[in-house]
Amino acid sequence: MNFLDIFLFILKYTPFWAVPMVIISLHFAYLYWLKDYKEMAYAWGSITLFCLTSVIIYFAIGGPDQIVQTFTHVFK
Repeated sequence: MNFLDIFLFILKYTPFWAVPMVIISLHFAYLYWLKDYKEMAYAWGSITLFCLTSVIIYFAIGGPDQIVQTFTHVFK
């Protein structure tokens, strides 16, 4: 299994890793924000935004099969 296969697997199953990461990172961002650790809150917030963007792009492109086809078509 090479790196491309692993990356395509990650792309295909984006909601299964991104949605839990949104919940976890949003929780940590809120906790650090309440404790006045703004830098850590911003770091966790940026992870949240990355995961949300990944899910939005995933569904905008068309789901698991279409995102893999689009990626392979663009980069090959």
